[in-house]
Amino acid sequence: MTRNILSLEGKTAVVIGGISGIGRTLSLRLADAGADVIASARHQEQADETAAEIERRGRETLRLCSDVCQRASLEQRLAASVQRFGKIDILINRAEIIKRTPLWPAASTNRRWKKLRLKMMEHRGRESSGWQE
Repeated sequence: MTRNILSLEGKTAVVIGGISGIGRTLSLRLADAGADVIASARHQEQADETAAEIERRGRETLRLCSDVCQRASLEQRLAASVQRFGKIDILINRAEIIKRTPLWPAASTNRRWKKLRLKMMEHRGRESSGWQE
């Protein structure tokens, strides 16, 4: 008798941030391996799309939204998942929080770029002359 050591039959996985990109791919591959998968999202429409795909693969899921920036939201997701499936065997966090800010303050950007260019030119000069520190 052969046994598939990669089977996740009977396991429950929660993928936070599991409705797009790498997170969605992880959610679907876990379902392919036999796990029931709860893919978390902030947007109900995207959560429904991923849940439908998980169900088409013959696995069970929950269609719930959650926000990683709100602890209460994650606690509700946990409680609903445990109530429905009894346990969580696999937890993957693929959620991202992105804060878009300039790398340097605008007033100092030109000065910093000039310093960086000077350092690069110094480095090139050292390489070409064979000089080492």
